[in-house]
Amino acid sequence: MPWTTEQKTFAVEAYFEQKSTAAVQLRFRRRFQCRDVPCQCHRSIYQCIQKFRTHGTVLNLHAKGNRDIYSGRPKRSRTPENIALVRDSVVRSPSKSLRCRNQQIGMKRESVRRILVNGLHLYPYHIQIKQRLTPEEMRKRVIMCQWFCDKIDEDPDFLDDVWFSDEAYFLVLGHVNSKNNIFWGSAPPDHCLQRPLHSTKCTA
Repeated sequence: MPWTTEQKTFAVEAYFEQKSTAAVQLRFRRRFQCRDVPCQCHRSIYQCIQKFRTHGTVLNLHAKGNRDIYSGRPKRSRTPENIALVRDSVVRSPSKSLRCRNQQIGMKRESVRRILVNGLHLYPYHIQIKQRLTPEEMRKRVIMCQWFCDKIDEDPDFLDDVWFSDEAYFLVLGHVNSKNNIFWGSAPPDHCLQRPLHSTKCTA
């Protein structure tokens, strides 16, 4: 049968006094008046002593009330302190990438990702890149569409006379990769990254 807490405590105290497992066995038998208890095994005594030296206790480390204190597993990262730390980081800079965020906070990347998704219920939204159209440019587009429809009505073969070719544009001002634009939030952002409609570029 397993030892009680009193028996384990007595075995540890007796060992530190006698410095001998044989003396502990004799004192254990006289104290608890038993012979069939597994105190005759030197390993059981050494295990109690080693547990006391390592954890400072002889209690069951796997008991429900002791798991969070003496468990050998690493503590969970989704603590209220870490969640508040990640929340403050998102409020200060919602567009910061996950890699830069975990380096700044000093936590593991997967731990930060779990707090963002499971703890704060946020989602990485991609910033949309749209052309900046003024009311005058919208009016010109409508005029162009009306002119194109009129030309088709006048000449049904008008589309056969139009040549469409492949081309590539090399932007002089650079190009922004939308995959790298991340915004952590619980809803899609209401702002977008703007760029000029007619950017300086070279056509090939």
